[in-house]
Amino acid sequence: MATWAEFERAVPDLAESGARLFREHKIAYLATVRRDGSPRVHPVCPVIFDRALCVFISPTSPKSHDLRRGGRYALHALPGKDDEEFFITGRARLVEDPTRHSAVYQTITFQTDEHDLLFELGIDKCLWGIWENVGQPDTRPIRKRWEAGG
Repeated sequence: MATWAEFERAVPDLAESGARLFREHKIAYLATVRRDGSPRVHPVCPVIFDRALCVFISPTSPKSHDLRRGGRYALHALPGKDDEEFFITGRARLVEDPTRHSAVYQTITFQTDEHDLLFELGIDKCLWGIWENVGQPDTRPIRKRWEAGG
């Protein structure tokens, strides 16, 4: 598993594409795993702070229970121009350092409660894609993949 900083060093173009989509839309969809193994999907506001990908989540939210229990997640940015997509999977880690929590909280531009939990999202895999020649007979996807340690 990689941190956002490691991902950024390994594939800066993919990291910048993902960061741009997160900045543009401010919302992404986080999939977590329920106790029974079924998926659950939630809107979240990803934050890249100090080269770490993070999300704030209410401590009473089902998604916080899912992440504290197993940590597995998938995060999908809202599509960009030409249906640009950015999707990552990995494991989330609860940030327990109050100084770091406060530092991230001070930078956000959306509304959240200061008592919300902060999770850092580790990265296993990333998929980026865009459609070339949209609406033309030769429309085709351009895709790039990256895996931590691979």
